[in-house]
Amino acid sequence: MKYIISEKKFEPHVRIRKWFYRLIFWMLALLLLLALVRHSDWNLTFSRLMEIPKTVLVICTLGWLSSFLFRAFRFQSEWHSHGKISLWNSLSLTFLHNAAVVLVPFRVGELGYPVLVQKLLNVSLQQCIRSLLWLRFQDGIVLVSLAFLLLPYFSAELRIAGFIVFISLCFLSKKWWLHLLRSRHFLIRQVRAFLHQRSSAWGWFWSAANWIVKILVVSLMLSTLTGLDSFQTLRGALAGELSALLPLTGPAGLGTYEAGVWTGLGLTWQEMKGLMGSVLLAHLFFLCISLLGAVVALSFNALRLENLKSKQNGVHV
Repeated sequence: MKYIISEKKFEPHVRIRKWFYRLIFWMLALLLLLALVRHSDWNLTFSRLMEIPKTVLVICTLGWLSSFLFRAFRFQSEWHSHGKISLWNSLSLTFLHNAAVVLVPFRVGELGYPVLVQKLLNVSLQQCIRSLLWLRFQDGIVLVSLAFLLLPYFSAELRIAGFIVFISLCFLSKKWWLHLLRSRHFLIRQVRAFLHQRSSAWGWFWSAANWIVKILVVSLMLSTLTGLDSFQTLRGALAGELSALLPLTGPAGLGTYEAGVWTGLGLTWQEMKGLMGSVLLAHLFFLCISLLGAVVALSFNALRLENLKSKQNGVHV
């Protein structure tokens, strides 16, 4: 199964321009990362790294992997009308799509989703793009809701009350929204095409589970490496994930993610500069797990394809 789209179909000057933009932005992101970590207290960082309990490593690893499992469940919910999709295929697609997103700049890796879905299902490109927009819309709503609950801009009472009111309005106004979406107005037709109603309410649950688990395990790792308060690192982890929603991110989020975590922690530069190395190590730890999962998925898919070819050759013989 071919997952990588060759760029040879583009004109030479187009390929050169694309790589020029990629390299320039990667250089800028890596310069930002270098500026952030150059004053880190690496002795403190590595001493805390050596002292991390094995239970913390196991919890963080399993928690991070479970987030991919939740995304695989959401993918199954999203495309359930097209037949039963095996958990392995859903999980493999999730790992590969994530790898494409983190490794390709300018969010171009998102285009890996339509390619992967069309390899798995007999669906149109328009359906895939619509599905991708819907999934990202869900992620954005969930992350903004978590930011409203956790980031220190409102009192705890106001945040909880606002969240309850929002959920209540969603349920109470459901009939009104459904009536509005049945309108034949041009704009409503476009919105109706976007909110395709293919996934059930479970899609929201799996999206929330994915982000909550990711933020919790990143917060745990940051707290262990930096010694900061757990609630403070929870906000840092959330801000780091919010930075990934930006249209421009560094290669694998390097640089932009660290800046996002710093913003969420709410520390001054004097307080933060010695801890940036710990933030980078936490980022690399979870990044390695994600990419290793993608490598395993590619390897198993290649092995399955090879076994299938061997069986077909055996039948012909």
